[in-house]
Amino acid sequence: MISVMGFIGILFALFVAVMLTAIFRLVFRSTGPWGGFWVFFVLLFFISFVTGEWAVQRGPSAWGYYWMPGLIAAIVVALILAAASPQSPVRKRNLKRKTDAHDQEEEEVFIATEVLGIFFWILIITLVLIVIGTVASKM
Repeated sequence: MISVMGFIGILFALFVAVMLTAIFRLVFRSTGPWGGFWVFFVLLFFISFVTGEWAVQRGPSAWGYYWMPGLIAAIVVALILAAASPQSPVRKRNLKRKTDAHDQEEEEVFIATEVLGIFFWILIITLVLIVIGTVASKM
């Protein structure tokens, strides 16, 4: 059974992930190099929860849960993912001419996205294992 603090941590992580995903999707039109907002949401949820549970408990608290470390970590990761995103397909279509240099650039972006995909799954598996370990240790 999950403790009350663990449940509050999950709720805060869920809230942070929903808000940041909405902001980055609607305002900045960027959700990272994978394109789908679900991937962005899941990653931010896990980052926020794990950081909120493992970081030094500092800052404001709500119901005894220190939420600031999870929020800061999720914002930093969201900004890094948005900055690492390749150009959107809409911007690519608006280019007037295609050149060999542009084709080579598209191929490099594709390779970089594939490499990021491998690191993404390693990160997700690691974060899931940390969440399972954290929840199991609090039981």
